[in-house]
Amino acid sequence: MRALKIAGIVVGSIVALIVVVLLAVVLFVDPNDYRDDIERIVESKTGRQLTLSGDLHLSIFPWLALKAGPASLGDAPGFGDEPFVSIQEARVGVRLLPLIQGKVEVGDVRLAGARIRLITDEQGRNNWADLGEQKEETAPPPADEKSMEVPTIAGLEIEDAAVTVENRQEKTRRVVRDFNLKTGRLASGEPFDLTTDFVLDQEPSLSAKVKLATKVTADLEANAHRLEKPQIDVTITGQGYPQEGIPVKIAANALSADVAKELYRLEALTVNTTWKGEGFPSAGVPVILQAKDFNANLAAQTLELTGLDLDLAGGHLTGSLTGKEILDAPALTGPLKLDQVSLRTWAPKLGVSLPATSDPKVFEKLSFSGTVSMTKSSADVGDIVLQLDDTIAKGMLGVADFDAKALRFDLNVDRINADRYLPPPVEQPTKAAADEPPTPIPVEMLRTLNARGQLQVGEAIFAGIKFTKLKLGVNARDGKVRFNPSQASMYGGNYSGDIGIDATGDVARITLDEHISGVDFAPLFKDFFETDRVSGKGAANIKLAGSGKNTDDVMKTLDGTVDFKVADGALEGTDLWYEIRRARAVLKQQAVPERSGPARTPFTALTGSGVMKNGVLSNNDLNVAMQYLKVTGQGTVDVPASTLDYKLIAAVLKIPRESADAAQVQDLVDAEIPVKITGSLSDPKVRPDLEGYLKNELKQRVDKERDKVEEKLKDKLKDLFNR
Repeated sequence: MRALKIAGIVVGSIVALIVVVLLAVVLFVDPNDYRDDIERIVESKTGRQLTLSGDLHLSIFPWLALKAGPASLGDAPGFGDEPFVSIQEARVGVRLLPLIQGKVEVGDVRLAGARIRLITDEQGRNNWADLGEQKEETAPPPADEKSMEVPTIAGLEIEDAAVTVENRQEKTRRVVRDFNLKTGRLASGEPFDLTTDFVLDQEPSLSAKVKLATKVTADLEANAHRLEKPQIDVTITGQGYPQEGIPVKIAANALSADVAKELYRLEALTVNTTWKGEGFPSAGVPVILQAKDFNANLAAQTLELTGLDLDLAGGHLTGSLTGKEILDAPALTGPLKLDQVSLRTWAPKLGVSLPATSDPKVFEKLSFSGTVSMTKSSADVGDIVLQLDDTIAKGMLGVADFDAKALRFDLNVDRINADRYLPPPVEQPTKAAADEPPTPIPVEMLRTLNARGQLQVGEAIFAGIKFTKLKLGVNARDGKVRFNPSQASMYGGNYSGDIGIDATGDVARITLDEHISGVDFAPLFKDFFETDRVSGKGAANIKLAGSGKNTDDVMKTLDGTVDFKVADGALEGTDLWYEIRRARAVLKQQAVPERSGPARTPFTALTGSGVMKNGVLSNNDLNVAMQYLKVTGQGTVDVPASTLDYKLIAAVLKIPRESADAAQVQDLVDAEIPVKITGSLSDPKVRPDLEGYLKNELKQRVDKERDKVEEKLKDKLKDLFNR
């Protein structure tokens, strides 16, 4: 609207200029003889220098007509030496006899080679303000003066015009060039044909070539206007666009504007284009946008858009919008709906390559519905129902403040198996897994992240771990991210946690305050570590902190405390009682006994706590209670390397009755047998320490023999003193 107002002022100035010239030359026979006087009069009225370079031609009957050659009007002081307005040719004529009768019948009006410069300088001043002041100072006509009828014009033709709009404060420059316009007979309330074409340059990145053809009815008395079946062809070129440009066709049944009542309406809009460019398919992305009706009431500040229909490469989006306070504080709202599509089929049509997934059946179903709400500073989508395959999400998502990029959300997901969307497994040597690069922590992104909301999921699978009733709160701002509350039910128990990321420093610092209780470890270890070596039900508390640029750095700097308690479990794949019997047989050079039953070591309770330093947990109070054994000891767990190293003492409480060699191994009662646990967390190796056991046996024998010698010595001493 501002550009139209400026253009109106400029065009008005040109018309005023022509009128001044016309009135001046009407008084004289040869207007060229008074060129200097005309220039002086214009300069006194406008403060601008008028230069009439070409000849002035005047005709009187039957037309009072004036034709001017090249002319220019100087710019305001401080805006350069180039003229504010210049023309190559102008012609206007009025029928003389109707003019005497108070009627104005204008012939063809022609303007060629016009150039207009609209400049805003670095201080915010513009080069047309003084013309507006002159216009405002013009005295209005007397109220009782009989007004003339609205003039008619045989036709208007503008050829090769250009308007430059430059804002030196904002360092922007827009140019309308190669502007041509031609109309039929112009009379108030009567339809006339209008065609125009021009090029709009948004320097330096965008250029749009525009053609318009329509039939216009302008009722000047009622100030109501209408365009019938406007057809607009636009070709967009510039940086990032294909060399041949992107064609856009715009059509409508009608565009009407009742300026007096401030009512505006657009009927049956259709926009058709094929979007091309880098990242899009070579054939482009076909786009068809339709709107049934658009109504704007500026007096009431309301807006209504109905029948919105967007076809984007086969994806079908429908909706509508209503608005209020559209001038002072615009607020728009309305429903939107995306009909179900196959994302796997649709995405390539948009130039989007979907990643390979472990489940080839994902990305098949996508649909969406919601209610959009927008203001000057915010936008959100409420009442969301989003379906992706067999996952349905409901809730809201939006930006609370565009300037602060404040993301807000509240989503409720029924179920999701995120592992289905992970890349498919690749067979590779075990060593390659160790060479896999660590995941970098996006510190820069976290520093700019402004997000707050919560996510609830009924059932979820992440990294093989199954959750139910998952609740995750997110609060991120100024480089600090906190996931709290973090709650879920998992494997028969409960999880709660508080996870923090501080990205304000050179590297990210991550804190963990995690708690699990009543968790069944057998399915947890099977899903997470892909091992069935551990079973039992228990609890754990983890409070750790680490820092680094990637996940490896964080793992290697973890410091904090850990404690755990497991009841009624077992270490599968290892039979500690059998290994003890086997070690005894080897030491006594007896036949190795046969194992009966599965290879497992059941326990009634396992507890411990430890301190972690640089990713290594030191545990000095491991305690394992079994039916026939009691195991205590200490060791370390290297988290980055996923290895453990424990030295334990297994004290034999009693011999199991069901043991086939119970009678032969009674000497093990009260024996303390060293046990070593080494290897990986997923496949630990448990074995008695034969060397330690042998040393302990020898020590016990030496102690027994020493006791015997001491006893004999005591007896001899008693006999000696008794004599």
